[in-house]
Amino acid sequence: MLGSYRIKKGDGPGRNVTPELFKSKIEDADIKIVAITNHNAFDIEQYRTLSNIVRGSCLVWPGVEIDVFERGSKRWHLIVVANPKEVEEFSAKVTELFNGKDLNECTQMLDDICNSFKEIDVIYIAHYYQKKPAMPPADEEKLYQLVGEPYRIFKETSNESSMSVFANYSYNVLVGSDVKDWNQYEKCSFSELKLPVDSYEQFCLLAKRDENVVQTLLNKKDSKHLIAHPAEGVNLSVQIYADMNIIFGQKGTGKTQIVKSLCDDMKSSGLKCIRYVASEREDDFKELLGLRDAVVDLQKMGAHDCREDFRIISRWTDCNPTHFENYLNWKRTEGNNTNKSRMKITRASALVKDEIDNEDLHKNDLHVIKNIISDLREIMLEEYLSEEDKNSLLTLFRKLAEGIREQRKNDLIAEESTRLANFTINTIKSIADRSTNSVSKPSSVGLADFVANRLALFKAITNILKNMSVPEVNETEKIGSLDEKGDIFINTKFRMLCGSSKTEEFRIGIRKLREVKEKLEQLKQNIFDSDISDTLQALNEILEDEKINSIECFVGRSRQVLNAAKEIYKPSNGEKGMLLLQRALMGDADAYFLDEPELGMGNSYIDTTIRPMLIDLSRRHKYVVVATHNANIAVRTLPYMSLYRTHGNGFYSTYIGNPFIDKLVNIDNEDDVLNWADESLKALEGSREAFYERKDIYESNNT
Repeated sequence: MLGSYRIKKGDGPGRNVTPELFKSKIEDADIKIVAITNHNAFDIEQYRTLSNIVRGSCLVWPGVEIDVFERGSKRWHLIVVANPKEVEEFSAKVTELFNGKDLNECTQMLDDICNSFKEIDVIYIAHYYQKKPAMPPADEEKLYQLVGEPYRIFKETSNESSMSVFANYSYNVLVGSDVKDWNQYEKCSFSELKLPVDSYEQFCLLAKRDENVVQTLLNKKDSKHLIAHPAEGVNLSVQIYADMNIIFGQKGTGKTQIVKSLCDDMKSSGLKCIRYVASEREDDFKELLGLRDAVVDLQKMGAHDCREDFRIISRWTDCNPTHFENYLNWKRTEGNNTNKSRMKITRASALVKDEIDNEDLHKNDLHVIKNIISDLREIMLEEYLSEEDKNSLLTLFRKLAEGIREQRKNDLIAEESTRLANFTINTIKSIADRSTNSVSKPSSVGLADFVANRLALFKAITNILKNMSVPEVNETEKIGSLDEKGDIFINTKFRMLCGSSKTEEFRIGIRKLREVKEKLEQLKQNIFDSDISDTLQALNEILEDEKINSIECFVGRSRQVLNAAKEIYKPSNGEKGMLLLQRALMGDADAYFLDEPELGMGNSYIDTTIRPMLIDLSRRHKYVVVATHNANIAVRTLPYMSLYRTHGNGFYSTYIGNPFIDKLVNIDNEDDVLNWADESLKALEGSREAFYERKDIYESNNT
C-alpha cells in the first residue's frame, strides 16, 4: 500500500491523518506493508512515529512521490521507496533534491532523481497505462537506462485487472491505495502479494525473481506431493500447493488424465475433493436433475408412513353379526340336557371393555415426546442450565414417556383380558354343546363387534387418505447465477399422488397407485355395505404384488430448474456448464480439480465470474488444480505451480515452474529450461506478438 499526507496545495484535507487514525485503519484493513509517499517531501520524524505505532503488525517503508518533467515530454508522477535500514540517508537525499524549491510547483528531471538515489537501496514506481499522470514511453526507456536494474522499476496501474495482465508478461507492477480520505480508507483498493515477504530485501529479491527466495517463500505454503498419470504406466511426481495450480499445454498431452489422477490421489489422502469436467457437463447436469439423492422425508411433509394402517388392511377379515337362526337353535335345544341347564356359563354374554381405545392417542403422544427428547439432545443444554437442572429436565421427559408406555400397557392388558375371557366363555360353550347335543345361547348379537371391526378398517383407510392429501413440499437450492437472468435454482418437489402427477415421479407404476387410491376411496364410501370383500381382495392383491406397505410409495419426486422469479427455466448447454462450474466452486471441499472449465463459456464470464471465485478459494488455502487453455485463468491467478505439457517427434515432455521465477524446467532434464512468460504467451495467447498487438489496441482505445 502507498499512502501520503497532504503536502501539495490542491490536495484534500482528508489526506492528513493522525497517528491514532493511521494505526486504526492500517490494522483494521490488515495491511502488512505500507510506504509513506508524500508529494515532493519526506518527514523522517513523521515516518518514525508511524513506524513505531504499527510496529509488529505492519512494515512501514520510507518514500516520496515526485513530479517528473522531461523536456519535450509530459509531466508525470514517480514514486521512490527506500530500504528502511537507510532511512537517514534517504531523508538527506530527498532534502537535498528539493532544497530551495517550491514544493507545490517544482518538477524534477530523471537524471537528477536517479543520480540522487544511485547510492541508496531504492525501488522506483511510475504511474503507468491508465494511472494518470502516466509515464510517457520515451521517459520509460530513459528510466530503465538510468536505473540499470529492471527489477527495481515498478509500474503502478490503475486497477488490479491491468496489473495482473502486465505482471505476467515480464513487468513488475503494483497498485497503490491512493488515499484521498483516511476516514474512508476501507473503500480504497488494495493489492496483495501472492508470495508475502518478511522484509524490504526479500521484496526486492522476489521482484528480481530470485529462485532461492521464491522457493523459500513457497516452502512456507501447505503442499502435497501427488502422483499424476497422463497415460497408463506413466507416473509424474507433482507438488500441489494449497493455492492455484495450473496445467496447460498442447492438446492430446494427457491433461485430462493428469487432473483425474491427481484428484484420485488427493482423495486417497483423506481430503474431500470436487471435480468438474467441462466435456461431461451434459451428463453431469442430467445427474444433477436425477432423483437418486431425493430422499422422501414424510415428517417434513407433515405425513405419517401409515404402515400400521396398511397392515390392518392386509390382515382385515369381516366379522358378521350373529344370525337369528343361532338364537332359534338355542331355544329349540334349550331343554335337551338337564345338566347343561344348570351350567350358567352357557347362558353368559360376552364381556365388553369399558375403556375407550386410546391407542392412537398414546402412540402420537409417545412420538411427540420422543422427538422432544431427540431435539433436546441436539441442544447444548449445559450452556443454559446447571447440570442438575439439565438432568432433571431430561428425567422428567423420560418419566413422561414411560408413563405413556405404562398407560398403553394397562390398556393392552385390559383389552387382552377381555379377549381371553370371551375366548374362554365361547370355548366352554362349544365343549358343552358337543357333549349335550344342544346349542348354547350366543354370547352376543355381534353387532358391536361388526361395527367395531368395520370402524377399525374405516379408520385405517381414512388415515391413509388423509395423509395422501398433505400439501406438496419444495426444497430449493441455489446452484449459481447467470448474467441478466439472476440466480438460478434447483427445486426438488415432493407431492402426493394427484391429478397432475406424472409417471416418472414414482418408482411404482402410476396406474397401480391410482387404482389403490380409487379402491381405498370406494371402501371408505361403502364401509357398511353388506359385502366389501371383493373390493378389499382386489386392493390387497395390488398391495402385495407391488409390495406397498407405506404411504411413501405415493410420494412423487421431481426436480426442476427455476429462475430468479421461481419460474421453470431450461438452460442452454453453455449455461449448464456455467451453473455446474459455479456449483462446484461453491461446494465445501479441501481440493478442487477442474478440467477446461472455460469450455463453451465467454472469456468475459470466465474473467469476471470464475476467476474471482478461483482466487477466493486460493486465499482460503484450498488446493485448486485447473487444466486450461484460458489465459485469464492460467495467468491472472498467479499459480504457485504450473505444469506444461508438450509433444513432438513422438515424445512427451513435462515442464514444471511458476511465474515468480519465470521458468519452466523439464522434469527429466534440468538443463531443458523454458521461459514461463514466453510459453504461456505462446500456448494461451497465440504468441507474444499477438498479445502485444492486443495491448496496443487496448491502450489506443483508452488514451
